Amino acid sequence: MVKAWFIVAIMSGVYTDGTKDIFIFKHPVDHGHFHNAYMCNKFIGDNPFKIAKALVNQYGARPPERIACVPEETVEMFMEAGGKRGEKT
Repeated sequence: MVKAWFIVAIMSGVYTDGTKDIFIFKHPVDHGHFHNAYMCNKFIGDNPFKIAKALVNQYGARPPERIACVPEETVEMFMEAGGKRGEKT
């Protein structure tokens, strides 16, 4: 059972080793995740400029390839593989 959902941005471009930059948002700020996919997707739809600003601050003009809501288990696998969690917006 999925306990939490996170907003994740997969950035355009690929490194020579085949990896990509992935940014994990800390939303909502008070506890860092959403309780269901609907609320996560609603936040994305209601806050496109806030999300874009955070990505520009982190990556400059490079656009995201995709912004999605991802279940906690997937985020945990990414973090175990050496990823870093993004800054709050």
